[in-house]
Formats: sequence, C-alpha cells, structure tokens
Amino acid sequence: MRDPWIIRAVTLLMGGICGAYVPVQGRFWILGIIILIGGRFILWRPRDFFGRLFRPEIPLLAVSLILGFVYGALAERTLPEPLILDRVEIVGFIKDWNVYKDKAVGVIRVEEGEVKGETYQLAVYLDDAGQVPGEWRRIRSGDMVSFKGHLERPKSLGTPGGFDQRLYYGVRGLSGRMYAQGDTTLLTAGMPSMTWQIRQQVRDRLLAWESAETGVLEGILFGDSSQIPDDIIERYKVTGVLHVFAASGSNVAFVLGFSWLLFWFLPKRFRIVGTVLALLLYAALCGGNAPIVRATILGIALILGRLGRGKVATLRWLFFAAVGLFINNPLIIQDLGFQLSFTAAWGIVVLTPRILEVKFLAKMPALFRLALAGTLAAQVATFPLLIAAFHRLSLIGFIVNVFILFILGSILELGLIGVILSFSEELSAPLFQAGLWLLKGTNTILEKLAELPYADVWVLNPGPLFWITWYGGIGILLWGKERALFTLQARWVYHRRGLRSLADKLVERCPWEFCLEVQRRLANLSFSPLHVKRWMVNWGGILLILLLLWSPWNAQQELEVAMIDVGQGDALLILSPEGHAILLDAGPRSETFDAGERIVLPYLLRRGIGSLDALLITHEDADHIGGARAVLANIPTGWVGVPAVGERLENKEWQEGLPLGLTRQSEKLRVLQAGDQINLGSGAWLDVLGPYRLLEGTNSDPNNNSLVLKLNYLEQSFMLTADMEEEEMQDIFESGTNLETDIFKVPHHGSRFSLYTPWLESMDPEAVLISVGKNTFGHPAKDVLKYWEERHVPVFRTDEHGTIRVLIGEQGVEILPGRYLGR
Repeated sequence: MRDPWIIRAVTLLMGGICGAYVPVQGRFWILGIIILIGGRFILWRPRDFFGRLFRPEIPLLAVSLILGFVYGALAERTLPEPLILDRVEIVGFIKDWNVYKDKAVGVIRVEEGEVKGETYQLAVYLDDAGQVPGEWRRIRSGDMVSFKGHLERPKSLGTPGGFDQRLYYGVRGLSGRMYAQGDTTLLTAGMPSMTWQIRQQVRDRLLAWESAETGVLEGILFGDSSQIPDDIIERYKVTGVLHVFAASGSNVAFVLGFSWLLFWFLPKRFRIVGTVLALLLYAALCGGNAPIVRATILGIALILGRLGRGKVATLRWLFFAAVGLFINNPLIIQDLGFQLSFTAAWGIVVLTPRILEVKFLAKMPALFRLALAGTLAAQVATFPLLIAAFHRLSLIGFIVNVFILFILGSILELGLIGVILSFSEELSAPLFQAGLWLLKGTNTILEKLAELPYADVWVLNPGPLFWITWYGGIGILLWGKERALFTLQARWVYHRRGLRSLADKLVERCPWEFCLEVQRRLANLSFSPLHVKRWMVNWGGILLILLLLWSPWNAQQELEVAMIDVGQGDALLILSPEGHAILLDAGPRSETFDAGERIVLPYLLRRGIGSLDALLITHEDADHIGGARAVLANIPTGWVGVPAVGERLENKEWQEGLPLGLTRQSEKLRVLQAGDQINLGSGAWLDVLGPYRLLEGTNSDPNNNSLVLKLNYLEQSFMLTADMEEEEMQDIFESGTNLETDIFKVPHHGSRFSLYTPWLESMDPEAVLISVGKNTFGHPAKDVLKYWEERHVPVFRTDEHGTIRVLIGEQGVEILPGRYLGR
C-alpha cells in the first residue's frame, strides 16, 4: 500500500542523509545532479504534470529531496568551533547532577562569560581523600554556581569510522565538556524537579547493595550506562544485547509494552492515551536524557499509529516523528542511536507481520511467537548498521535477544514498580532485590555464553554494495518476488528494444563489421529474468551477501602509509600496491582504554583489511605495544617483528605487551636489526636502520633501542623513527647510512630528546609527521616545532590533523590529513 505522505517523508530524509554523508568537496556536484533530475520533469517533460493529468507529486518530491539535501549538508555548521579554555571563570545553572563513586557528573548551562548560553557536560573529580571536594557535595540540580574550570569543545572527527565526540555532543544539545578546577561557590539554591529527586532517591536505595549489578539496573531503568563495569559491557556486547542500556530504544520499548499490557482493561483510545502518558513520565524520570527522549518520540509515534487503520497509519506517524526530529536538529540524521531506534521500529512494524507468516512459528505460543518475530525483525532491519558501526557480529545474538527480552523486561517492570514505591525503603527493597537477583543470574548466563568459541566475530566493512543487496532483498521480499521479477522482465524487454534501436542507429552511422556483430547479438538475446529458478535467486542472494560481507573489493593503486590517530602513542599502517599490509605498532593500552580494540582494529576492518602480513613492534613502551594483543587476537597475522634487543625481550613490558609465549616462538617471531630488509612487492621495501647495536645506560634504553625503518618506493622514501632519542640517532648517523628522505616521522612524539641536529640537517624532507595526543610530557616540544618552522617544513600532527594518510605514487607524494585545521 502506497502512502504519498510516507513517500514525501522518505524523500526528505534521503536528501538529508545524502547531504550529511556526501564529502564536502562533492556536495556541489551532487546537488547539481539532484536539481537536474528534478528539473528534467519540470523543464523537459512538462506534459507529465501540466497536461490533461496533473501530477504535482513529482515536483513536490524533487523539492523535498533538494531541501533535505541542503538542510543535511548545512547541519555541521550548527556545531561550535573547537576551543580550549583553562581556568576560566564559570557562572552557570546546574541542569542535571549525579554523584557517583569515582566522580560527580552533571550538565551546566553557562550564564555569563565568553561561552554564555552554551551547555556543557560537567565533571568534578574526587579529592585526595576520595570524596567530592568542598561545596560540590551540596550541589543539586537547579542550583546556580560559580567556579573555575577547564573547558573544551571537541574537534571534528579525524579518523573515518571513529567515535565523533563533536557530533555526539551536538546531537545532545551540548557544546563540549568541562571539569572543575577547585571548589565552587553556591550562588543560588534552586528547587530540583520531582523526577530528579525520585532518581536520586532510587540511587540512594541502591547503595544498600554492593554489587556490579546495581550499575546495570540503573542503566536499564534510566538509560545511564556510566556506572556499568567494563567487563559487563564487553559481555553484553559479545552476546549482542548491549542495546538494553546503550541504545535506550530498548528501555522505551519495555516501558511501552509494559504500559500497554497494564492498561489492557481500558478502551483502545484510553489505552493509547495511558501508554503515551507513561512514556512521557518515563522520559521525564530519565532527566530528559536525549536518547531516551528521541526513542520516546518514536515510541509515541508507533503507539499513535494504533489509532489508524493499520500498518500505513503507524508508518506515517513513525516517519513524521523522524522528520520532526530531523527538522529540530539536522545532526540527528548522523546519530547512530537515532538510526538504530528508527530502523528497528520500522523493521518491527513492517517485517514482523511477514515473519509471523513463517510456518514453523505457527505452533508456538502467541506471546513467544510475537516476541520472536519482533526481535528477528529488529535485528534484520538494523544488521548493516550494527556491522558498519561496531564491525562485530554476534553469532548467538538472536537466541540471546529472545531470552533477554523476557528476563530484562521483567527486571525493568520490577524496577519501575520499585521506583514508584521508592518513597518507602520497606516496599521498594524487595523489588530491587528481586531485580538484582535476576540480573545476577542473567550476567552469569551471559558470561558463559560469551566464552563460547566464535560467540562473536570481527567483520570487515562490507561496503555500499552489501547495503544495496541487503535492503534491496528486503524490498523485494516486501514487494513480492513475483511482482519484482515481472517488473524486471518488463524493464528488460523495454531496454532490449532500446538497445536494438540504438544498434540500428549505430549501423546507419558506422557500417563496420563490429557494429553488425553487435546488432546480430542483440537481436538474438533470449535471456529473461523469469527463466531463473527461484532457488537460484534465493541462494544466489545469500551467496552475494556473504561475498560482500566477508570479501569486499578494495584496489590499492598507490603505496600508502596511514598514521592512525591513537592519541599519545604510535600506530602506522603500511599498504603496498600488491595488497601487502604491515602494521607498525598498535597504540596505547591502559586499565580503561585499549587503542588496539577501540581504534586500530575498527580502522583496519573499515579499510577492508582482514589479515596482516606482519605486525612490527618498535619497542616495549605501552603506548606502542599496548594494542598488540587485541590486534593479534582478531586479525590473522603472518609474523611479528621486534628489534634485536637480546635478553630485553624477556622483561615484563615485552611479556605483558605480546601474547603469552610469543617471544619464544621462533617461527612466528622475527628479530630485526640494522641491515635487514622487508620486501613489500611492487618494488617497495623496508630497510631496517636500527637498532644498529644494543645501547645501555642511555636516557631511555627502550627508546634508544627502537626499531627504525626506511620505507622506499619509486625513488621516494618515508623515515619511520619510533621513539628513538639522541643516542640512537647518533649511533645510526655515524654508521654512514643514507638518511635522506621525503617524509620524516619526528621521533618520540616530538620530544626534545630527539632533536639531534646533525641527523636532521643531513636531510631535506618535504614534510614531517608527529604522532601525538594529550599528554603531560610537553610533547611536541616547542624547540622541535620551532626548528621545523624555521626550516619552512610543514608539520602534520595527529592531535590536530587526525589520522594522516601519505600516498606515494608515480605523481610523487601526497599527504591527506583526516581533519583540516579550522574545521
């Protein structure tokens, strides 16, 4: 069934998606093409809607597409420019405030000063005594405060596929983040909202239980996952149920279902009103959490669709809600949470009825059958989004989601009743206790499931062809296979006749033998899509999806070095024209952050790299070796290269950085030293320049025994210097090695200890690169930056330019920063 309003909404949203995701340099051309397509009907075929049959839908759709494109393309202009202010005087209104074990977090609207009117996420860290400092303990939502703070507006995304902090804040109405520097002064005590008081009361009640499940329960109740331990987050991620507190759409879906069942005795219209009020109260209870509010709007749109006559009315309300959210904030079209919530809702509405027609579901109980179909519908609709965003596929996710739907739904219902009764500890405690028991049992089951072999797998970026195949297949399923094949047959006949006519014209103008052959072959065309067997279509589609999912086509035309922005650390990817891939270092790892898992691995998979020829570790410092375990555990790697440092390979840093026992596996591990060479094919190779010999007693022995490489291709070179300092630089320099290079990676993140001028003055690079992030070491040193500035050599830094790609080809060297300054 066709609904013109849905078609108009889809056109507007599609224009917005195109405008948001088309690269800036291509938007003008795409807009021109869209205008030409729309103008074709108005200017070139006016009879289509100005003749006997007036069809205004075509120009309306063209205008919707253009407006959506322009609105989506201009969305990024609403984001504030990057800014860092330290010890700035802040006077602001506390909009939200929560005190946790490790810090206090809130939202503040600045009332005075340079950033007046902007809203920021505020954090106050614990003092030396492990408590929230001074007057901050008395602060509540609604207070007006004054303090000195450090303020940051994030930069634009510098690594494709990475977490876009700027967009994240923009979608939620925030300009950035700040943290307090010192105590605060309470200017005016406000009156917190009733919902805030209830939320704090519930948190106080939950303090009676010292368990990891309390953070999970808060996440399910209020959509706040900040207090959930990392190991539980990983467990839910592996089993494919992270959405229960991460996406917030599930929270609203549970409340919607619970309310709908609760008001079963009311007439339909009153039942809908009661459910809508329950959703609004829940959104208010969550403190206006942006993802919850967004999901609530979509949920209300779905429930209002029940007032209509069926699926079309529901879809119309759903698309109207999406258009309204897009118009209110055009950035939302790029928000993963919105995309998942909307796509899942669409899948449940459209695909659930088709899945319920499957024969094997007919014998199941009605409630279980509906839950199974709805879960499968949501997963089918969101599958490409999840793959593209997380590069992980939970092979047990479908089964676990059906199980979790009932268990966590029960936990939410118990918890919400406990919230209603939270004014009394005696009444609410049994409900919270029951919810925590259920959560503990659930976590135990999920822990066992997460340990199963291949519970989840990392997958490559499937690319646009996979999206077209997947959603095209869904479209054919909804449209009907027979109807789709009939339309394809009709189109084939139409275009075949057009090809014959074109061949006749070619023969008239070019009566050569090859034209006659073309005409003869076209005349003998007898293929018809209807001749294809149905099983061939089904299995062919499945095989095509698997091919696109696991074997995307990527053609590397030039040699590329990508200096990945991993913060304060190193990770460089080398791609040769023959398809060889070598990773040099894997970024930092700490107790709370693993760059290998969070940045390097997703970047490799997004680039379509499913295996590495080698992983080279320059030295044992955690900011270089830290992510190695995550990479080696998930990406097949031919061999691991380390510098020739003798017995140092048995020290604690090497043993903790590499997989257990790897340093003793001679067939997997290669020890590299000066004079060695690594062939990359296509005339590209790596020369090993260092370590020239084992250095001891230096300023930093790990740094001064770093693996130093020189990449060579087409008479161009790239010097890869790791963290070497003056001692190793001098050692290599005095060896007489040719140090001339076109691109020079500044050693040790721009440390002043690597400013060995005899080496630097012996070469004349076109550009220098620095891999650096936020740090307390003063990297890059002012002396280093001044040196290159005086030599008029451009400096590219990952903390400013994001991931930096260097392309070396027949045309020379090209440097492509992931982020241009000023954006």
